[in-house]
Amino acid sequence: MWVIIMSQKSRLLEFNTDIVDVLSIEKDLEKIRACIQCGACSAACPSGNYTALRTRNVIRKALFGVQSVLEDPDIWLCSTCFNCYEHCPRTIPVTEIILSLRRMAVSQGHLPDPLKGVIHNLMNKGHAVPIDPKWSQLRAKLGLDPMPPTVEKYPEALVEIYDIFSAIKFNSRIPHR
Repeated sequence: MWVIIMSQKSRLLEFNTDIVDVLSIEKDLEKIRACIQCGACSAACPSGNYTALRTRNVIRKALFGVQSVLEDPDIWLCSTCFNCYEHCPRTIPVTEIILSLRRMAVSQGHLPDPLKGVIHNLMNKGHAVPIDPKWSQLRAKLGLDPMPPTVEKYPEALVEIYDIFSAIKFNSRIPHR
C-alpha cells in the first residue's frame, strides 16, 4: 500500500508498506518488527564510524515503509561485518535486512554509479576491475606478461561469462544497469 504525506518542510514523503511486508516474508527477517530502536546496531557499526551509515535509521525507514530507503546511498555503505547483529538485543538480522533492501533497490533501478561501472566491466570485460595500463607496464617491468590470464586476454571466454549470466538470470535480476 502506498501513502504520500507532505512533511513539515514541504517535502513529499512516500510510504510503501510493501517494503516491510517483503522483508517479513523471508525467514528470520520478520524479526524487523521487533526492533525497539535502541541504537545498538549503529553504535557497533564500524562503517558508521567513517560514513553516514546509521543502521538504526535504515531499519526505521524500512520498518515504516519509507520508500526513499531504497534510494538511500547509505544501504550501500554496509560492509556486512555482522557487528550489528551480534550487538542487537533482539537478534534482528540487520545485515540481512540491508542486503534485502539492496536487492529491492536494484530491482527498482536504484544502483549507485560505481556499482553500475562494475557491472558494465563485468559484462564487457569478464571481470569487475579493468586492467589499467599502469599495471600492465609494471607487470612487463617485472618480467611478467603485461596482460594477466584473464577474460580480457582470452575474449572467447566471454561467451562462457554470458552463459553464466544467462544461467543465473542476471539480466532479470539486475534489470536497470
